[in-house]
Amino acid sequence: MNAAIQLTLDLELPAINTADLTIAGALQIVATWTDLPPGRLQKFRTALATAARVLAPHQASGAATLPMNCASLSRLLQAPAARFGLTDGRMTSLCSELRAILRRLGLHAPDRRGTELQSPDLLACQQMLPEHRQLATIGFMRFLEAERIAPAAADGTTLQAYKTYLAERTLCPDPADRARQIASAWNWACQNVPGWPGQPLVRTARAGRYSFPFETYPVAFQRDVERYAARLRGDDLDHLFAGNPFGDDEGHAAAFQRPLRPASIENRLWFVRIIAGALVISGIDQQQITSLRDLVHPVTRCETILRFFLKRRGDGKSSPMAERVAKTLVLLARDNCRLPEADIARIANWSKRLTLPPPGGLTDKNTQRLRALMQPRARAMLLCFPQELMRQAAQPCQTPEAAARLAMYAVAMEILLICPMRRQNLADLRLDLHLHRPDPRLRRLTHIIIGAGEVKNAVPIHWPIPAESAALIETFIARHRPHLAEPANPFLFGNGGRQRDAQHLGEWLSAAVTRQIGVAFNVHLARHFAAWNFLRENPGQYEVVRQVLGHRNITITMAHYVGLEADSAAQHFDASVLRDRQAARKTAALGFRNGGHARRAGARGAKGTQGTQGTQGGPGAPGMRP
Repeated sequence: MNAAIQLTLDLELPAINTADLTIAGALQIVATWTDLPPGRLQKFRTALATAARVLAPHQASGAATLPMNCASLSRLLQAPAARFGLTDGRMTSLCSELRAILRRLGLHAPDRRGTELQSPDLLACQQMLPEHRQLATIGFMRFLEAERIAPAAADGTTLQAYKTYLAERTLCPDPADRARQIASAWNWACQNVPGWPGQPLVRTARAGRYSFPFETYPVAFQRDVERYAARLRGDDLDHLFAGNPFGDDEGHAAAFQRPLRPASIENRLWFVRIIAGALVISGIDQQQITSLRDLVHPVTRCETILRFFLKRRGDGKSSPMAERVAKTLVLLARDNCRLPEADIARIANWSKRLTLPPPGGLTDKNTQRLRALMQPRARAMLLCFPQELMRQAAQPCQTPEAAARLAMYAVAMEILLICPMRRQNLADLRLDLHLHRPDPRLRRLTHIIIGAGEVKNAVPIHWPIPAESAALIETFIARHRPHLAEPANPFLFGNGGRQRDAQHLGEWLSAAVTRQIGVAFNVHLARHFAAWNFLRENPGQYEVVRQVLGHRNITITMAHYVGLEADSAAQHFDASVLRDRQAARKTAALGFRNGGHARRAGARGAKGTQGTQGTQGGPGAPGMRP
């Protein structure tokens, strides 16, 4: 395929010179469309005015500056409707009107919804797919038909052209994500549908990519990585007992490596991947990397890796990524590859120079998101979010599966509000281990109990559940959970017969909160919100927050949350002053009246005394000693 695929399906659209068209210009053009009923024209004018108002709320002349094209107007779909002050229904209507305007201007692809594919080959491919994958690929199939591209000829370049088409000729919130979904469905068909004529769609490499799958390296390197993962898990007993525990012949001390958590192991292997990728991009032949030792020996390779990440930043300064890479290199050189002490010291010295100062609190991004949740409206909606979702789940229009998903998000958010745990602990909750019912007769849910070995910082969670929250959880378990998980699945948020992925649970819950409330949200932000919400009413009580969040040291708590309650503390202080002022008004009024007379009397007395001293008792008067 040629890299520059012409979008021939747009040739049928009317040719209007709209290169620099703005919303204001579109309003002038719409006024000339006398073939439309007045009511339709009014809807068009309202849609354009609304788009200008919500996309440029701080610009008086937003209509004169906002471009009238798909790329600009797609921003309406990149955030929840509530963020623009619109309901979901109003947003749907707005985008429908804007698409109609763009199509009449020749700036949007034609509406082909409901039209059948005319190409026999593409129609056959479509009918081979399950229904949900047909829906995922129908737009791409129509693109192939319009471009006269056979299924067997579609490749990564075709997919990139479709992505460009989505960005420039449609109102699409995320063309890259749509392309990923199509590639996933298409590649699934290549592996699972007999006789599928297409080849796998390999997406073009993203700019700045510096990691490659382990499968692209020699088999010897892959096996060494597997052995390293086993050591991190504590499964490699040979490594545990190998060598002299007091030091080997070369003077190395055998450091004890305690088993790591699965998430920590995954994170460590990710850094191994990007370290190897940095070497490959820097000019080392990928086939020459046959072991982990090849990443750190000779030691100049460590220098090459660190220089790569420093150059990526642009200013040559350290970054969190460079710091973590340097620490991983030290761990590989010291604990796994056992390099000479001089080499280890050299790498450790580089790592020390790249170490950043400890963070002084929340990142700017988290602070901004938290302050958005601090607004009265957003705070109230988040606190009542679980009950609202349960109300929606009870609506008769909901299918059992849709209602169950809403109830699942409601329970997840309720747990985060009353017990702000980490995302992985939330996804790991089991009916048989963590939801505690001490009374076998009542079977009432009273506590969430998570052992120290399951928590990131080894601080166990023993959390009482309020009766209201327990009732909500029990409703989900009894009424909705059977539609999501099999009876033998022990996980609270089960997915069929297996555990629901923590990342997916967090992403879906975050999307639900963002869509309903209109502010950006993530699961970990719930912990910050819980801390602020408590400090809001109890300024300075960091020890309570420390215990709630499970911090080992109160300095960690204070580093993150000191200052967040400053407004609340000031309000408490001001309220105290105002209360005292109200109680003291009568006493103050009486004091001011009496005090005024006393001052006048005192002033007259002072004048008389001065006169007496000046004539009779002054320092220079006769008969008086100085």
